[in-house]
Amino acid sequence: MKKEKTFFTLVFSIVAVMVLFIAVLTATFRYMGLQSAESKANLAAHIVQESLTSHMITGSSDYQNDLVKQIETLEGMKGVWIVRSDALSRQYGKGIHPQEAADDIDRAVLRDGKAIKNVSGTLFSDTLYRLSIPYIATENGKIDCLSCHDAKVGTVLGAVSIEMEINDLKITGLIAAATAIIVLVILTIYLLKMIRHYISSYKETLDEVAVTMEKAEGGDYSHRVEQSESSDGYKAAMWTNAVMEKLDTTLSESGRKMASLIRLDQQNSDPLYTLQMGVDQLYEVERFRAEIEKDQNLEEVYARIVALLRTRWNLSNFNILELNPLNKITQVVHTEKTLLCDAISGCRADRTSGMVDSSGCEIACPKMIDPEAHYVCQSYSIVDDLDIVVSLVTYEAREIGKIRLALEQLGNYINASKLQIINKKLQQTVRIDPLTQLYNRAYLEEMTKLIMAQSTRTMIPYGILMIDMDQFNLINHSYDITVGDEVIKSMAHNILEHIRQGDMLIRYGGDTFAVILYDYEGEEVLQVAEAIRLSFKKKIRVNTYAILKTVSIGVSLFPAQTSNMLEGVEFAKRALLEAKHQGGNSSLMYDPKSMPV
Repeated sequence: MKKEKTFFTLVFSIVAVMVLFIAVLTATFRYMGLQSAESKANLAAHIVQESLTSHMITGSSDYQNDLVKQIETLEGMKGVWIVRSDALSRQYGKGIHPQEAADDIDRAVLRDGKAIKNVSGTLFSDTLYRLSIPYIATENGKIDCLSCHDAKVGTVLGAVSIEMEINDLKITGLIAAATAIIVLVILTIYLLKMIRHYISSYKETLDEVAVTMEKAEGGDYSHRVEQSESSDGYKAAMWTNAVMEKLDTTLSESGRKMASLIRLDQQNSDPLYTLQMGVDQLYEVERFRAEIEKDQNLEEVYARIVALLRTRWNLSNFNILELNPLNKITQVVHTEKTLLCDAISGCRADRTSGMVDSSGCEIACPKMIDPEAHYVCQSYSIVDDLDIVVSLVTYEAREIGKIRLALEQLGNYINASKLQIINKKLQQTVRIDPLTQLYNRAYLEEMTKLIMAQSTRTMIPYGILMIDMDQFNLINHSYDITVGDEVIKSMAHNILEHIRQGDMLIRYGGDTFAVILYDYEGEEVLQVAEAIRLSFKKKIRVNTYAILKTVSIGVSLFPAQTSNMLEGVEFAKRALLEAKHQGGNSSLMYDPKSMPV
């Protein structure tokens, strides 16, 4: 339908141009014919006029009728007559032959003194050309009209009218116009046939290409262009189909690979849009992974996951758990709102290694405390001894779909960052004492470097305590190593009760603990040390045993005593050694004079 409309529009345009050309050509032939007739009539009229003038000079007056008759015998001449003006008739009379005005044209010429041309007749009747010219009185030239006529210069004395048949010119013009029309029509038909032939060879292919592109724009890249009979159309169809085949195959394969890599925000029928969306999300995931790589510890990684849930998916009620499938230990990493499930005693999502969705079952998880809550929990396996579980809660059932999608997409970020999370976990494991779950000596050495870097700017005072139980080896000898381990754990718990949350307790080795007191002056540090020492007056209960042990504490100050915190630790160890030498159960401040390192 579109092809026919386009072709007929082209035909109409060409025909319109041809008709306009024929009209111009016909008008040109007519103009040329009239010009020829006018030239011929002018010649005859001026012959009559000149003859009249010549005969007036010789004094012959009977010449007029003969002259008119002679001119009328010329080919194509219809009639010639001379008109005498009223002034001339009054002076000389009406003459031998009638010389009155034949019609309004003659009277207009006598009145205005201007020549008048007129064409009369139709296409199927005789066509006449009429020319009437005035005879005006002059006093200069061949004759002085004023010498004979009672008139002034410029007075119209008469007129000469000639009427000619121009049928021959009309027929000649019609024949020429008809010939031109026939030639143009033949040329137009030939041109249209050639145009139709060439256009049709491309038009069908172009229409098919347009349909293919339209379907591709809508996401369907499987449509192909039908092969054309013409060689040019065939090539266009062949190359278009080759490109579409390559595009369809590439997008389909890329879409499948993309789907295996990440869970997209939303599905789309257009594989190109899906690919673009997948690339955008992979870029976001890679940025997330790169940022995690810069994080110092696993806590910062969890903080980044929390920020992602808040900002990327606008979620506000979720919990993050860290589970060890090997020893079944569960730790709550983050609670955005109140924890609504008893996951500490075991997590169903982690046990099933998948997703638990309350919309799929009335009681999807028996651990959920609030029966009114809708929830989705997803377990992400990181390594053998580490799983991360994210639990999302809502009180609107319609938000379950959004929550499921968020957890599935969160998997993109976590899966891409597994190596970084494992590295952070290993770093944490290396820096955590397995017995007390406190930071170890390696962590202390790292932290001292950070504290020294900050202290040059903040000038915050720190206190350093080195705590050691007096004669701890007797516990292992008297009881056993298991009891000794429990005493060390109780010792750590006792110290934690006497320091602030911002302070740092580190198991330095064996029964020795280091305490870094944040923002303490000298006297305050000694007060804390003494409070810890006195707290060990209470017996430590292990199973059925009640053990009473004292501690010795060495104290140093940073940066008051040294600008190197590691040196400050050595000072505190030297003070601890001195306390031990003095009998133990005491706390001593490092004195550089009496306690050389």
